[in-house]
Amino acid sequence: MVPLALVVGTGNVRVAGAAEAIGPGNSSPEVVLQQVHMLETREGARLWEIRADQVEVNEREGFTVLTRVTRPIEIAFYSSQGRVSCVANRATLDLKTKDVRLEGAVLARSDQGVELRTELLQWIAASHRLQTDQPVTIVRGGLVSRGRGMEAETDLERFRIFKNITSQVGTSPALTGRSRLQ
Repeated sequence: MVPLALVVGTGNVRVAGAAEAIGPGNSSPEVVLQQVHMLETREGARLWEIRADQVEVNEREGFTVLTRVTRPIEIAFYSSQGRVSCVANRATLDLKTKDVRLEGAVLARSDQGVELRTELLQWIAASHRLQTDQPVTIVRGGLVSRGRGMEAETDLERFRIFKNITSQVGTSPALTGRSRLQ
């Protein structure tokens, strides 16, 4: 069994009532937490770390939903090769597999400066890999690659885009979505 550490920032904990139905099974969460910091470790090594405005634990259904209220959800995935930091509007944690699914305006940046944008990104705990079947944009230095579907190592150093692949070399703000200082 993998230990899961849970640190609650402001400590607002409540048991949800029957009128607060959410999630895939439309069941009520057993616990709702505010301003949460969660850390997943295995044998003393960090696997991921999450900060979220609100967390709804659905233990009977086997998932936890993390929701943006005022700030995006922040999550960092760790590997022996490095770390990737992500923001998203919503996340779902599978309590059995420990897989994490990020949704809504997902932006990921590696320690080496690789940037990934998509609407849905999954971290698969068993393989420590990131994947999506959605459109994706990856920026690495002056190289901008786009396509649909992707699989990558946790640190984004090696990735594979599956279809509709286009790549451009250049540093145009239109390509990267960043504005350059004038």
